[in-house]
Amino acid sequence: MLQAERSRISSDGIQMTKNRNLFYLFVIVVIFVTRVLFDVINQIEVHFDEAQYWVWSQNLSLSYLSKGPLVPSLIAISNKLFGQTYLGLKFFSYVAYLGTVITLSLAAFKLTNRKESFYIALLLSILSPAIFILGGIASTDIFLFFFWSLTILCYVCFIQERDEKWFYFIGITTGLGILAKLTMVLLPLSILLYFLATDFRKYFFNIHIYLSALITVLISSPILIWNAQNNWLTLSHEIDHLVSNAPTFNPEILLFTLILTVPSVLFLFNSEVRKKVFKLKFNYLIYPTFLMIVFFVVKSFTGKIQLNWSIPIFLGLIPILANVISGINFRAIVLSCLFLGPIFLLSNNGISSLIMSYDPLHPTRGWHNTYKNLFQEEDYDYLASEDYTLLSTAAYYQGDAEKLFLIRSSDRRLTHYDLWKIDLTLTDKILFVAYSEKEMPSDKVNCTEIRKVKNFPRKYLTLYNCTLK
Repeated sequence: MLQAERSRISSDGIQMTKNRNLFYLFVIVVIFVTRVLFDVINQIEVHFDEAQYWVWSQNLSLSYLSKGPLVPSLIAISNKLFGQTYLGLKFFSYVAYLGTVITLSLAAFKLTNRKESFYIALLLSILSPAIFILGGIASTDIFLFFFWSLTILCYVCFIQERDEKWFYFIGITTGLGILAKLTMVLLPLSILLYFLATDFRKYFFNIHIYLSALITVLISSPILIWNAQNNWLTLSHEIDHLVSNAPTFNPEILLFTLILTVPSVLFLFNSEVRKKVFKLKFNYLIYPTFLMIVFFVVKSFTGKIQLNWSIPIFLGLIPILANVISGINFRAIVLSCLFLGPIFLLSNNGISSLIMSYDPLHPTRGWHNTYKNLFQEEDYDYLASEDYTLLSTAAYYQGDAEKLFLIRSSDRRLTHYDLWKIDLTLTDKILFVAYSEKEMPSDKVNCTEIRKVKNFPRKYLTLYNCTLK
């Protein structure tokens, strides 16, 4: 009898585990499908950054002037798997989005071992506009978010367990994150500063932390090798970002970025939430975030802060706020979010058009037909432009990533296109794409206008037949 009861309990436990695993799988599938459906329903096409990384993926290198090799390499792989299709371009960005959401939720759970925290963090991550929107763009940002979130999870695991093995995982995730975007170095540096200011400084005498740093260097070494071969151009590029000739003081962008990334901070208007915040025991996550905020505030004195640059520094707040909110009766609000979220996300500009006259997603729509109409069957030896975004997008839709020529103006920063060695001759036919409001590079080429194609808000794209002077 006792044996039968034990068997029944064991069987029930196994069944509960299976049901729970199926539920988790269902949640993961729903998140992934929702993200893809948003792009399909809203007719999202290719962002110019994605087009640029696709061009790079067809010309693989150890690194590139402004970015590491991770994103172009992943696009090259997905192109092999799915061809030059929508999914062939964006597949790994969707995976990184899903990974970011799940990882932040696991970090929230690891903080207190409360299942409710996991689900709230899952919800907060899904409904984060910054994570959601960038999760559908095959650019460096979503991959940075993913490896940043993984590093946060490994860091939390180390604090909870005090096991040095997590240093090595941090070394791996940091190295991979650097291959996506150099901003990744800010997180481990902030953690080390926190260690230095607290009792954790004893770990500076631990060999494991230095071996993990070595792993980071080894993983990110393609960037170092490429720069050693190219006069450290990436370093110069990053210095240009840090120090501008015309600095614009804009620390207010940090608040806007915070709300876009972690809209759950608005819960702090609730007095009960604020009381719980003051009782927090998660200083090891809060202080590194604070240090990075200080960095960007200082950076705002020397140059403009772009909206996407500071998003990662706020990701660590999602696990914290998930734990603060859990246990407080916000179920009605959560349910509202669950119902309103999909409606908004899949609105196809239905809701946004009620609020604003301009569709913010327009720049990602209509390019396919525009370029079909623009090029038709033009014959050319090289595709050229003064604008790298135009050149990249045109190259993507033409399926031509080889014969590209960027005509550089004196006031434009160096791009990776400028490093390509191209020997044009006087007989080469150049197909030049321009925004109509820009002046033609008359000092370098002779051009004849072919046609204009309207494309709001750029108004017109203009096509020229050109030859070298």
